[in-house]
Amino acid sequence: AFPREDGTEHSALGSQHSYEEWGYAERAWYLEGMMGVSGVVRALLWPTEGVVEVGHYGLVWAERTPQPPSDLFSFRLSEEGYQRLLRHLHTTLLNEEPVASFRQSVFYPAKGSYHLFHTCHQYAALALREAGLPVSPFWAFNRTSLAWQLRRAARFLEKQ
Repeated sequence: AFPREDGTEHSALGSQHSYEEWGYAERAWYLEGMMGVSGVVRALLWPTEGVVEVGHYGLVWAERTPQPPSDLFSFRLSEEGYQRLLRHLHTTLLNEEPVASFRQSVFYPAKGSYHLFHTCHQYAALALREAGLPVSPFWAFNRTSLAWQLRRAARFLEKQ
């Protein structure tokens, strides 16, 4: 998620922010409701269509999720790192024609397919690596391993 000035409200504390969030999911699972055990097997063992979600929210997902626990990691990027990250995220879109929209999110076809070695965790790690963070998509095979890398990256960057 990136903080974005929405330009509509200002207070003594400064301008209000909204957030632009990017995510990645298996299309059949996330948009078509094809879940359950067969959905897990399909999503992980067969390369299937992926979707990229771009949402605009007042709070980041970690603060609004109905399914805690969630971890929130914040990193300050250089302008160059931020631009590399944005370029990378846009290259993950197959095209800019939405396939669906729900609430404040728009879903686009992903260039890459979803499978065991390219899930939302690897998607996030690839993007953060493009931004210059010391994370590896190879070690981001689940939520726990990605969070471990992000904690390590935060400690590393604090020391610099």
